[in-house]
Amino acid sequence: MIAILSAPSNLGLRPPEPGGVPGTAKAPEALRAAGLYRRLAEEVGAIDAGLVLAGRYVDDDDRRPAGRIRNQDAILDHTARLASRIDDLVGEGHAPLVLGGDCSILLGPALALAGTGAGLVHLDGHTDFRHVGSAGPVASLGGEDLAAVVGLHLPAISDIDGRGPYVAPDRAAHLGCRDDDGNAAEAAGVLGAVVPASRAMRLDPGEA
Repeated sequence: MIAILSAPSNLGLRPPEPGGVPGTAKAPEALRAAGLYRRLAEEVGAIDAGLVLAGRYVDDDDRRPAGRIRNQDAILDHTARLASRIDDLVGEGHAPLVLGGDCSILLGPALALAGTGAGLVHLDGHTDFRHVGSAGPVASLGGEDLAAVVGLHLPAISDIDGRGPYVAPDRAAHLGCRDDDGNAAEAAGVLGAVVPASRAMRLDPGEA
């Protein structure tokens, strides 16, 4: 049974302006208001599995030490709690549908799947493959999440409790980036597949 788990987070994004707060944490409730929960419950028997709240967003650009990402402690705390809740739901026989939130929430499901041999299809308008080796200082996990889950990030992020990489690079694929994505070429050399949106729209479903 599908279990809808809300994970409202904005921790992995840059502030929209100095001192501002991104609005992505509002997404799960916006989807509820749009009828997603009700439709899934009526049509496939989905259940509401509650929510895993993230910590408070802080614009710490002016005081964050080198070698740390924005809101790092809050992200790691949220990741651990989200992974634990996903583990519980899977153990109860459910298929979790996690609704964020910015892209940094990928870390929670990936940590929950670590060691299982599971694969990942990353569907996004960006590859989110920025990392220390390719982009100098890293800062916002929302643009670095795919690199992090395949082991290319700061150890505190990509090797939590010694469990990284959470997904083997050759078991991960990206679909949907723009043709001018600056990290697509590197991602294509590391991941099992990278399919830009322009190519995906031309593919026959049988070729995808």
